[in-house]
Amino acid sequence: MFLKRQVPLAIVFVVGIIMLLSWFIPHEPFGNLEIHATQWFDIIASFSMILGALNLLKLQGRKVIHRQKGWFYSLAAVVGFFLTLFFGFFFKGGYYLEVKDVGPNSAYFNQRVSDVTFTNVDAVERAFSKIDGAKQINRNFYTHGGALELYNDLTSQGAEIEIKQLPWGSHLQEQGTFYSWIFYSIFTPLTSTMFALLAFFVASASYRAFKIRNLEATILLVAGIIIMIGRVPMGAYLTNWLPSWLQWLHLPNLQEWIYQYPNAAGARAIMIGIGLGIVGTSLRVILGIEKTFIGE
Repeated sequence: MFLKRQVPLAIVFVVGIIMLLSWFIPHEPFGNLEIHATQWFDIIASFSMILGALNLLKLQGRKVIHRQKGWFYSLAAVVGFFLTLFFGFFFKGGYYLEVKDVGPNSAYFNQRVSDVTFTNVDAVERAFSKIDGAKQINRNFYTHGGALELYNDLTSQGAEIEIKQLPWGSHLQEQGTFYSWIFYSIFTPLTSTMFALLAFFVASASYRAFKIRNLEATILLVAGIIIMIGRVPMGAYLTNWLPSWLQWLHLPNLQEWIYQYPNAAGARAIMIGIGLGIVGTSLRVILGIEKTFIGE
């Protein structure tokens, strides 16, 4: 009981007090404590990601094994997880060509590289007109066979080229790798789809919020309509007839005023409330009043 309850509370209390003092004592060892704490957080977060991945496999794998409702979605999640893991750690792709000499038929070289990299021929010619050591063609290939096809094409015209592969680590960000293909061809479109679907939920929530039930709902409805109309060209067209001394009623100006003042004031009030909530919760955790993080 002591190790499970008192030791975690003591660790949280000591670390919390030290972090609070570091904001008020700009001297060592407190001066750079925030940087070290961020590194500790990154290390802990890395292990948390591992635990999260194992928990994902446990929950989704159980659905697949027992054929629970929607198990095929769980199967897609498990397969996608292992596929991404495989391409991230074991099979990277990312083959590229490094040119040492374009050879005697530079016109063919420039045209062929232009076709492969979707670049203007003049730009390719300028890039490879002077090669100091070696220069990389701006195109990565998923497989060695894809790079070999271009390699054979160019070397048959006298070019001096080598096939190389991206180092581990850089293949996570460079194009032409299987990991980047999963990210840009599967994950990114799915993310865009999810955000697109959120628009319908926002519209539904706006409809419920804008129902006139009381004074506050009426103010919200009027302000929302003014902002939506004032931010499109139709808003400026509807109030163009107003005289100069009534320019403050011009819909674009009115919506900007609402956005800059009442909206900003409300947003700052919310942020202040969040800050006070963080202070209160932090003190409860440091003083041992809040014990949910140890399972109580």
